[in-house]
Amino acid sequence: MILYLTSETHVNLLDFLEQELPIKKLIGSFSLMSFVVKDMRNFSHASFVVVDRMAINESDEELIQALLSYQTIYGMRVVIIAEGLPTRSPLVQQLLQIGISEIVTATNIEQIQDELIDCFSVEGMQRFKPAVFTEVAEEKMPSQLLKEQTKYHFTCTNLRVAVAGSDRRVGTTITAMNLVCWINAHGGKACYVEANSNNHLAHIIHLFKPEKIGNAYKLEGNDLYITEELNRDYNVIVMDYGVLGDHIQECFSLANIRLLCGSAMPYDLARFYRAIERCRNLTIQSLGLFVPHDLKTYILETVDPRIIFRDFSHELFDSFVNGALYQKLLEAHFTLLT
Repeated sequence: MILYLTSETHVNLLDFLEQELPIKKLIGSFSLMSFVVKDMRNFSHASFVVVDRMAINESDEELIQALLSYQTIYGMRVVIIAEGLPTRSPLVQQLLQIGISEIVTATNIEQIQDELIDCFSVEGMQRFKPAVFTEVAEEKMPSQLLKEQTKYHFTCTNLRVAVAGSDRRVGTTITAMNLVCWINAHGGKACYVEANSNNHLAHIIHLFKPEKIGNAYKLEGNDLYITEELNRDYNVIVMDYGVLGDHIQECFSLANIRLLCGSAMPYDLARFYRAIERCRNLTIQSLGLFVPHDLKTYILETVDPRIIFRDFSHELFDSFVNGALYQKLLEAHFTLLT
């Protein structure tokens, strides 16, 4: 099913697809953030979410924030209809930065329909995706599937992994959550602790209404905590510190493993570099997201020679994505089960 949030102007735009996919139309003017928080769970069975930009009453910045909140919880593909929007506009760049590349910008009805068909294809719209990324993703699949079946014996107890970001919207929370999911899916016991004031976890609890056992909220087999009052010991405690402060949080400094997430898009590099510099007296692992292929060598040479480029994750409880990264980070703390 396609969930379609549309204005009156574009209400019939997807009708030509109805023989292929059922369409649920919601017509009017929407606060996307309010819809994500209050109503989206009623449509979690949809395969696609299509958002007509004309139907959203928030600013572009607020739209991006709402989409980030959506991505924190849901995994359905998002299609943005922004008729006539220049492909080099700031909004397009922001959408690409958060991993949304199904963006319809044509003005002619036939071209709009062609772009929509691309968006709903198995591969998705390719015009914003460099071919090299697609090739690399395809090459990785067999080895990733093998890693997904591997189980480890974790030898650590209450190992603290601190995750912070050089700025907002650089994938800090989803990296922390995915790391917890990867450990739990590969033989270990890990929990997530929200150690910042963003209240992402409160939104997740409101939407999913998970079972609460002691102080832990249990979702998809993962223990999530709003405070550091844990029910039990774990192999790994993953702490989400949000944005790294100008004065580095003491708990971040005291962690056993410290991860610093940053966007390596050209216009975000300065903030990422400054955050890395603030950590120069600490051992950290910098993680770069949104890195154009032709900038990777430059970034390694000028920003941080140890940076690891990670894949974008669209799902909060994904135990598959970036598995090779998490294996490398924790390899000293587990043995392979035979």
